[in-house]
Parts: sequence; structure tokens; C-alpha cells
Amino acid sequence: MWMWLASTMLVAVFIIRCRRNMAAAKALLGEAFAGILISDRCGSYNWVKKTARQFCWAHLKRDMQKISERSGVAGKIGDDILDDIRRMFRLWHRHKDGRMSHETFKKAMIPIRRNVERLLKEGSTCSLWTFVEVEGVEPTNNLAEQQIRFYVLWRKSSFGTQSERGNLFVERMMTTTATCKLQKRNRYDYITSAVVAHLRNEPIPSLLPTQELTESAKLAA
Repeated sequence: MWMWLASTMLVAVFIIRCRRNMAAAKALLGEAFAGILISDRCGSYNWVKKTARQFCWAHLKRDMQKISERSGVAGKIGDDILDDIRRMFRLWHRHKDGRMSHETFKKAMIPIRRNVERLLKEGSTCSLWTFVEVEGVEPTNNLAEQQIRFYVLWRKSSFGTQSERGNLFVERMMTTTATCKLQKRNRYDYITSAVVAHLRNEPIPSLLPTQELTESAKLAA
């Protein structure tokens, strides 16, 4: 079984599926997905248009590290791209920390982009630079990787679930606890209020963030 996770800065949604395929990705994101997807290069996401993709640079860096360990021309290309990736992340952290404006960041990235695209030839069409063009998009999917780590460790120690009902319980509880953590809400208070609302046949309280919280997150980013 595969645990899927889609996360924004304020909401995280988990689902469990038998396969890591396109159908599962569409079940998670929705057929009419209209955001920007930060992910690895798994083929399950190839239905999302390239202009709405950002490949995770943490994954790409590991790929380049492997290439750099080869001999000959391939190793030299890997080394050169790794140097550019290190410069890119230094610039990104300065921008992320507020020490560099987005426009300045974009200009500083021009020679790095040109060099990487020269080395990869088709790099400019492979969803590499969305985070440079669209302010607020991250260059990695580290947020989701960190959130799903707890589930991976839990599954290894408990052997996961054994039924559809168990899968549904884990999906909902992981979604609830992760989202509450992102929004700095008390997860126990939320679960209690949801159970009480269900017993009273009242509407279940929403996990979606308030407008005020959403605006606050935008300013923080």
C-alpha cells in the first residue's frame, strides 16, 4: 500500500492506495487540479501540465551527485551542475530569509539557469524553474517529505493497516493531525468538536483555514 500526501502551507491531505499510479494521483489532487505541483519526477504526475509543475531540486541534487561520481565527461557535467545547484540554493535561502527581493533573485538566477540548461539541453522545458518565475513556490517538496516521515516510521513499527476501514481511519487522522499542526490548532480540541458535532447531527467543523489565517500565511511567506 502507498500513502499519498498533498500539502500546502496550511492543509495536509493523506490518502492510502494500492498503487503509485496516475489514477491515485488524480484521486488526491483532483482531475481539475489548478495549482502548482512540487514533486519528484514520478510518472504518475505527468498528466499535470508542465507550466504547473516544479521538480524537487533536493531530488535533482541527489541525481546529479550520482552522475558526478561517474568517470569521464558525465562526471564532469555532474560536478558542474552541482556547483550551480549550490549557488542556486545560497541565493534561494537569501531570498527566503528576506535578504533578497524576488526580482533581484530572478536576475541573479539568470546565469545559473543558462548554464544548467546548456548542460542539460532540454532543461528549460522540464519544469525546473517554476520556483524562480512564480513567487511563493518552493524549490523542493521538503515540507511534504517531513510530514510523511512520521507515517513511514509508524508503518514500519506497526505493520500498517489491514482493512479499508483501517485505511480510512489512518487517512482521516493523519490529515486532521497534520493540518492542525500546520495551522497551530489543538488537534484534540478539533477532534472532540468533530465527534460532538457528529453525535448531534450538526455540520462537522472545517479543517480549511480561515481567511485571516490564509492572509497571515501569505505575509509570512
